[in-house]
Amino acid sequence: MFPKGLFIGVLTALAGLAGIAGPASAALCYARDYDTAHLVKHVDQRVTRITVRLLADNGSGIGVGLWFRGDKRQWWAGGGCRQQGAVFSCKLDGDGGALTATQNAKGIRLDVPAAGLQVEHPDAQGNASFQVVDGPEHRVFLLWPAPEATCEPQN
Repeated sequence: MFPKGLFIGVLTALAGLAGIAGPASAALCYARDYDTAHLVKHVDQRVTRITVRLLADNGSGIGVGLWFRGDKRQWWAGGGCRQQGAVFSCKLDGDGGALTATQNAKGIRLDVPAAGLQVEHPDAQGNASFQVVDGPEHRVFLLWPAPEATCEPQN
């Protein structure tokens, strides 16, 4: 899996390439914060916030940030994507799994297969902890465009 420093470096490089690609691929940060009303209706949903950075065109890639109930830390996964028009078919690094991101007029839709995703959070020594994001409440995520800074790795 990605050490935090390497992850930040890859995302920085992706951001730089996105700027070179031109306006069509400039607004590729998407996010969603789930409000209390949503989480009350979806008691099995553990994800409270999600961010996605997509890199379109020649260097297609993805960086996903997740926050969970009762945990203020950001968890993440990154990987490469094959882009066909508005659809990104992505394979996450290591044992992260796969997902499909589809751009639409309002934002993006992430479709996660039944096997789920594996995300990580390294400690201060660089040792990673892992969580699996699976189950029916984690199959589809709808996200909206967000400022680029929203998709920066945090912690």
